[in-house]
Amino acid sequence: MKSIMIAISVILLIIPAWLSAAAPDLPQAEHASKQEEKQHIGTIKESRTGGKYIYLKLEENGKEVWVATLPAFIGGKVEVGDRVRYSGGVEMTDFRSKALDRTFEKILFITKINNVNAMPLKNFEEIPADSYHSKLVKQEKAMNLTPPTKGEIQKAADGWNIEEIFAEAEKLQDRKVTVRAKVVKISKNILQKNWITLQDGTGTPPDNKLSATTSGTADIGDIVIVTGILKRNVNLGAGYLYKVLIEEAEITK
Repeated sequence: MKSIMIAISVILLIIPAWLSAAAPDLPQAEHASKQEEKQHIGTIKESRTGGKYIYLKLEENGKEVWVATLPAFIGGKVEVGDRVRYSGGVEMTDFRSKALDRTFEKILFITKINNVNAMPLKNFEEIPADSYHSKLVKQEKAMNLTPPTKGEIQKAADGWNIEEIFAEAEKLQDRKVTVRAKVVKISKNILQKNWITLQDGTGTPPDNKLSATTSGTADIGDIVIVTGILKRNVNLGAGYLYKVLIEEAEITK
């Protein structure tokens, strides 16, 4: 019975990952049913590799907790004394690791984790150009990107800034708008469009990022001028809601 319960728990752990992988990587989506996850920071007291997982014993606020993750999620090698930041996860009890020949009374399997002590990757030219590593490069560039500060990016001629667009969204519905901003994320070929997330240093979270759909493209970190049709309260289903979305956008630099 115990082995059956463990098998069921593993299946319940895997299924959400499958569903997440199948969902489009849409930027700036507001998940109506998703509550904000608590952020944790812990210091690694012990690190073991077993099979495809890294098992970490963390000290967090005077308490010890075991977590497990894949090397790709944490960014590769970690050492005792490193600090990690994580959130979410699935807790399993009496979990038996055959690779470590050990049973954990409680362990948290997590995907949202990063090494606070890791040095940012700078030399992207040395990364292999295969599909797996290209995703890592994209993630690293996004993590290393410095958001613009207020006043850093000037408005385009006859344009709006992001704060103004959110404030005047009702009046601007179905109208063509222009904004100059920095590209902070891009997701390509989703629903036959490229999805670009923009920031210009104005607005307050979550209304400090603006998403646009386009047949054009840009690189993360580019300062671009985006012109397109403003739409409000766009619902793409599966919980993806956009308070404001710029559609049919044209991009110039």
